[in-house]
Amino acid sequence: MHDLNDSDEALATRFRDGDSAAFDVLVHRYQARVVAVAYRLTGNREEALDVAQEAFIKAYRKINMWKPSGSFRSWLFRITANQAIDAQRKRSRRREIHSEAEVLGKSVPRESKAVEQISESERAESIRAALETLSPKQRQVFVLKHYEDFTLAEIAETLDVSIGSVKVHLFRAVRKLRDELQDSLGELK
Repeated sequence: MHDLNDSDEALATRFRDGDSAAFDVLVHRYQARVVAVAYRLTGNREEALDVAQEAFIKAYRKINMWKPSGSFRSWLFRITANQAIDAQRKRSRRREIHSEAEVLGKSVPRESKAVEQISESERAESIRAALETLSPKQRQVFVLKHYEDFTLAEIAETLDVSIGSVKVHLFRAVRKLRDELQDSLGELK
C-alpha cells in the first residue's frame, strides 16, 4: 500500500522498479491537472481527454526515460504538452472545426446567479479564443505559468528550453493576450 503523501519521485521510482500500484497513485494525483492542462492547450474537451489518456499511456510505457534527478511532474507535463501539440497537428491536417459552445455548455459556473453565469461564460469563451491565437510554445508557457503555477525554472525544465526562452515566450504571450482581450474584457490587470 502506498501512502498518498509519498513524493512523486518516490512513487515513480517504485513504479519503474515494477510496482504498478505506485503508478495508480500518480494517475490519481495528476489526472485532473493533466486534463486541465490538455484542455487549455487544445481548447477542446474531448481532445483534452484523449491527450490526457495518451499522456498517461506514454508515461507508463516510457517510465524508464524519466530521470530520478528530475521532477516527475515536469516530465509528465512535458509529455502532456507534446501530446497536445501532436493532437493539434492532426486536427489542423483534418481541418475539422470544433464547437466550443458545447464545451462551455458543460462547464460548471462558479456563481449561481444567472447574470454572473452568462458573464463568466462569455469571459471564459473570450479567454479560450485568445489562447487559441498564441503559438503552441507561447500557449504552453502561459498555461504552465498562470494556470499551473509553475516557476520559470520548472517551465524551462518541462519544455526543455532555457529560462530566457521561457521569459520571451511569456512576455509575447501576455502582450498578445492583452491585445486580444482588450476589447472583449476591458483593461487587464
